[in-house]
Formats: sequence, structure tokens, C-alpha cells
Amino acid sequence: MKIINLGGATAILEHRGKRMLFDPWLDDGIFHGAWYHWPPLAAGLKDMGRFDYIYISHIHEDHCSAGTIRHLNRDAQIILMDRTPNFVANFLSANGFEFAQVHLVPPRHEIQLEPGLFVNMIEPDPTNEMARLIDSSLVIRWDDFVIFNANDCQPHQSGLAYLKSQYPRVDLALLPYSGGSGYPSCYVNLSEAEKSAEKERILSSRLQSFIDTFARVDPRFAMPFADQYVVGGSRSHLNRYITHGPSAGIVGDSMKKAGALDRLLFLNSGQAFDFEAGRMEPPEAYRLHTESDREHYIAASLRDIKYDHEIIQFGAGVPMERLVAYARARLWAVQEKRAEFPDFVLYLHLADSDRRFCIPLATPDIQPEPSDASMQEPFLRISAPDTLMAMMLIGHVSWNIADAALFLDYERRPNVYDPSIYVLLNFLKV
Repeated sequence: MKIINLGGATAILEHRGKRMLFDPWLDDGIFHGAWYHWPPLAAGLKDMGRFDYIYISHIHEDHCSAGTIRHLNRDAQIILMDRTPNFVANFLSANGFEFAQVHLVPPRHEIQLEPGLFVNMIEPDPTNEMARLIDSSLVIRWDDFVIFNANDCQPHQSGLAYLKSQYPRVDLALLPYSGGSGYPSCYVNLSEAEKSAEKERILSSRLQSFIDTFARVDPRFAMPFADQYVVGGSRSHLNRYITHGPSAGIVGDSMKKAGALDRLLFLNSGQAFDFEAGRMEPPEAYRLHTESDREHYIAASLRDIKYDHEIIQFGAGVPMERLVAYARARLWAVQEKRAEFPDFVLYLHLADSDRRFCIPLATPDIQPEPSDASMQEPFLRISAPDTLMAMMLIGHVSWNIADAALFLDYERRPNVYDPSIYVLLNFLKV
């Protein structure tokens, strides 16, 4: 059994002459021009070769990139979690990506793919609605080896209890160790000192979750996995506040304190670990990248890149008022179906034309207003360039992806996270 790290959540599992690819993302400039690999990849599309199986955990482009998938051999078999709606299955169909077979694996239901190879799924945390809609984690039992690939799916107590009951011995756990969103980077209600403090608080919490999950699963080896990227372009200065470190190596100090550093697996991009031989291939030391390294890379390679909405500029004749009205009507229909009418106000600010729309979530109303008018708490004000705002309102750019790309500026008062508001925001589109 051998695992080859490529970067992010993209890796290759090799065993008995068969190859399984995890979460294909090897092309840069995803998320509408914002996301690039960091640390840089040592292997690219031309180095992939052929695969027998491809696991895609969820629809986000750093796990499911059309720019990478179009280069994959079509006689491979796809592994997805069975769910409704199935965003990944719909994506593959819509893009004409036809593979030999698609295995839809129900959560907590092991299926056999071939002699000696079994796969199972563990559902995301049911209390996290956004994760519940899209995420998944994979368990592989291949001969005598068991691999748990959590990718972005934050482990939860019920899922871990099931994992331990069915798979008492785990050889490798691929675990998340950080997070990525527009908070605190894009929140203008926070000072730089407050952003730095919030970054450290969230990162410390995620590192503790890594340690707690490691202790619960008790694998032979654990590998910090996924969430390795950098935002380029005009918003790249916000990387300093993103809630993940400059490399997976940040997990080392925490695991050393927990007395388990010798069971932590660090692999450079393109490097493999052979479980039977117990060695790295090639036998090189792990490169512990720093924030200074990342900043130098941005300055040298990514500072001048352009996002889609900076290259494509919509004219002033786009009827933004009508787009906002249509999007609000759709959101209200969703709210009625869900019976959710929070006492909360959304403010949309069009940065280029300096226009603002007030959207109270407790009523179906929408009101244009001066951009300097006082705002009613509790509220979330979202500011974006006019073209980007139009792209989000028509559904070309999702609110969730614009957030991950650090495209948006927010003001939130009081500064209290309510996940239900952000779930509803994703329905604000025509």
C-alpha cells in the first residue's frame, strides 16, 4: 500500500497494481481566478497517469475541478456518497464527464468494488447544514489496510463512534487541520489586531480538533490533509488572516505536545509513503513552509493575476434593481418553504456605483437606500464590485465560493456568527 501526496486534498492510493485518486484538483486559478496551490505542486496534469477509481468528496472546485477531471481516463470508476440532491453527480452529467461506472455509496453502508476492496461513507455533521448538503468522508478497507479520508468533512462524535465500531484498527487517517472562509479576513468591522486574534483562535480550535480526532481514531499514522491553497490577485493581502497556516507542518508542534509526533505523516507534493517498506519515496525531508515563504510566492507569481469579474466587466445598463428583486423573491419562497423568518437584515452594497439595497429577512420587502444611511441591527452588510454582485445574483458565482475566494467585504453587527443566515444567503439568486 502506497499513498502519493499531490497537494490539497488530491492524492493517489496505490495497491496491488490498482490506483485510486482522491479529489481531483491540479489546475490553478479555480474559484473564478482566485485560488492557487500552496505549497506549489511538484506534479501536474501530465504526471497523473491512469486511474481505476476516483473518489470525489464534494462539489467545491478544490475537490472537483472540471479543469482536472477533463484530463482523467474515462474508463475509471467514480465513487460518490449517495445523497439527494447529488451535486457532484449532477455536475459530472452537466459537463458530459461520462465514466465507466458511478458508485453511489450510502452513508454507513460498506460496498465491495472488487475482491479485497471495500468502501464506506460517513456523513457530515448533521448539525452543520452547509456541510450536510455537500460534504462526505470515505473509509477504504483494502485487504488488511484501512484508510479514513475525512478531507474537508469535520469529524463529529457520532461518525467517529461508527468508524471505531466498524474499523477498530485504522492504518491512515487523513484529517482536516484548518479552515477557510471569508472570516475574519474580509470583515471590515474588525481591526487588524482583532482579525489576527480571531485567526489564531479559530486555528487553535481546528488544531485541537485534529488532536482530539487523532486520539479518538488512534490510527497508525495521521496526515494533515486538504485546505492547502493561497488567494492571488488584488485580494491576496488578506491571506495573512486566513484561518490556516502556511503549510500542514503547523500541526507538528501540537502533535509533539500530545506525544504523537512519530505517528504524524508529512509528505511533500509528489512524495509517496510505502506502508509495507515504511519509507518515503523519494527519501527527502519535509519542507516546512513559512508565512514569509508564502508572501514571497504571492509577490513573485500571483499579485498581478486577474479574477473573472475583473476581466469581464458588465455595462452600467445591467438592471441591478430587477436582479435584486428577482433574487429576493426566490429567497422569500425558500424562506416560506423552510418557515424561517429571522429578525435580521441583509444589506447589499454595490461598490462601483455606491448603491445599497436593504433586505429584511422577516418580511418580503426590499428597499434601495443611500449607502451612508444608518443600518438596523442585527445585520450583515455585503459589499462587492457591481459585476461580481450581478454574477452572484444570476447564480454564475455562488455566494459560498465568493466568500471562500475572499471577494466580498462584510460588516456584521453584532459580530456573532449565525450559520442559518449564511445558508439563506446562498438562495439569494435568480
